[in-house]
Amino acid sequence: MKAIMFFGDSNTWGYHPVTTRRYPIEERFTGILSQKLPQCRIIEEGLKGRTNATDDNLEPDRNGLKALPMLLCTHDPIDILVIMLGTNDVKRRFQLSPAEIGEGLELLVKTTQTPHLWGGVEPPGILIVCPPGVTMDLSGSAMESFFDQSSVEKSCKLHAVFRNVAQQYGCKYLNSMEYTGPGAKDGVHLEADGHGKLADALYKVLVEML
Repeated sequence: MKAIMFFGDSNTWGYHPVTTRRYPIEERFTGILSQKLPQCRIIEEGLKGRTNATDDNLEPDRNGLKALPMLLCTHDPIDILVIMLGTNDVKRRFQLSPAEIGEGLELLVKTTQTPHLWGGVEPPGILIVCPPGVTMDLSGSAMESFFDQSSVEKSCKLHAVFRNVAQQYGCKYLNSMEYTGPGAKDGVHLEADGHGKLADALYKVLVEML
């Protein structure tokens, strides 16, 4: 049985923009993929607030780079690692440029491809997913405390940066913004139909990788 690990933030966790809790597993894109890919073990490693490689003093332990090596070893063997991070990196308080956010993603890829982590076994294939982005629907929602217009603009620029990282390191790439986006409830999180559309797009790429 092949193992696919999804390493992401609140959208991977399944955050519901109205209840602030999780969508049921059968409505989350990871759960949908479990049904579409019964021959695979789907590992769901989503954490609200997770960044690529940035420490967050207000929400500790959200630095993806610090967590990734432990999680890779915990779930070894892994055939495919799907990285979908970057949304939290565009938060107003971090003041990161798209290029700097891309450098954080690059560190995640390089860590995953480090030979000594796998003890002579081939590292997993990597699928980089540019996240759904941020829209100004965040105005008036709880997300307005964290994101602003500059966040919206930066999130739109991540596609080109992330695609370049994928090409440089031989990773597969998917721009989720071509298929779905955050809902109007808060401008940041996927709604139920968005999870379904993302699952469909991911399925096509993952079948090719398998």
